[in-house]
Amino acid sequence: MRSFITLLLVRNIIYTCSLAQASSSLIADLQSLDLSPGTHIGLASNSSCFTQHWSSYDAPSYVAAVRPTTTRTLQKSSDMPQIHPHRFWPLAEAMDFRPPSIDCTNGIELDLGHFNNVRVDTDTSGLTIGAAVRFRDVVGPLGGAQKELPIGSEPCVGIIGATLGGGSVKLVTAAGDIITASTTENSDLFWGIRGAGFNYATVLEATYTVFDQTAPSVLKCRFSFPVECQIPAKLALVWLTAYDEALGGSFIMINAVYVGSQTEAQKYIQPLIDASPVISNLVMVPWSQVNAVALFAAESDNYTCPTNSPHNVYGVAVNYFDVPTFQTFYEEYATLTSSFATELSGTVYFIEFFPKQAVQAAAANATSYPWRNVTAHLLFDFAYNDTKGPLGDKIHAFAREARSKFATVSGFEQPELYVSYCHGDEELAVLYSEEALPRLLDLKERWDPNNVYRYSYALIR
Repeated sequence: MRSFITLLLVRNIIYTCSLAQASSSLIADLQSLDLSPGTHIGLASNSSCFTQHWSSYDAPSYVAAVRPTTTRTLQKSSDMPQIHPHRFWPLAEAMDFRPPSIDCTNGIELDLGHFNNVRVDTDTSGLTIGAAVRFRDVVGPLGGAQKELPIGSEPCVGIIGATLGGGSVKLVTAAGDIITASTTENSDLFWGIRGAGFNYATVLEATYTVFDQTAPSVLKCRFSFPVECQIPAKLALVWLTAYDEALGGSFIMINAVYVGSQTEAQKYIQPLIDASPVISNLVMVPWSQVNAVALFAAESDNYTCPTNSPHNVYGVAVNYFDVPTFQTFYEEYATLTSSFATELSGTVYFIEFFPKQAVQAAAANATSYPWRNVTAHLLFDFAYNDTKGPLGDKIHAFAREARSKFATVSGFEQPELYVSYCHGDEELAVLYSEEALPRLLDLKERWDPNNVYRYSYALIR
């Protein structure tokens, strides 16, 4: 829990930081909502008070931020767009990297950082978490209960924003109602929430089904130097490529996790060992420590993701590996990053392989997540400051051409991409599928007819 310095107390609302840059009419409007005691209102740019965006690239801008402590205040937030022309953006752990679907300037940040509850129910194999909970917040409680959950490779990513699935969700709708959506309650909305939920409501908490511990330890392998398709269900691989002159220029790092013994994993990782990596490390760790030892322990348990740095990210999904296309891209990527070694020093290219057996076991219409056959996700993360200058134009041209080439040889008849990997300029059918769009738009009309939730992966642009 962060500590706050109270500067002014008016009507039981705590104002932190200077509001000199916010208009008096906005302050009056927020006061008129009769928000709950303990609610913080201030400038969103104050990192000691409010959650900051991971990426500053085309990020929304705010004139004020509201950090509520109760669900009643969140209900009141539904009045913000009606009483003031400023837009509002619900924000918890802001690892989102893609620009808003619609321009969001001079907005109001609704900071959900106080909603950080974690509860594990071993009897029902359930995990209930608040909107601000990150992956690193649950691995300890789950590991202690000998339970596990599919997790991301980055520990400080917010879980609900990255997954938005599970067994049920508690929401505040655009109308200000607090409801539950699940397979038995508001089931049609629940279908849409799992795949396009950012279009319908503010999520307060979500409940997930967790699983008994697969093995007492998992094998964590790290190699610094391709693998075959359809990887085993117990294996996950993340390949990243970057440029570092201290490491001799362009390098490849592979992070592998196998949920089982090293003996079982050996036949899958042996080709990587035989490739003679410059550095390698194989270690057996409890499931709860997987992220803590990732990437040569670059991100410890207390690691905090940096914020407010520019990340221009493009993504593409493939079912088939066209080796010449990958080879050509890698050569062009290495040339680009070495030519602008200083300007692009934080740039990384990822190939992520996750087993898809469980995804394919789910019925096609079970959720609005449309895709089931993605073999690998490709993510191009360009980090540079000259986002509006000549280098920015060069990066956009390079990324769009690479994305197009990979999509052409991806093995899909039409491009397919999970929304969390998109840049923001893709066609809606690429993210949601032609089959799901009519139903999703119908839900939008019913649950958010005024299009309040229109800034993240928007169905209506």
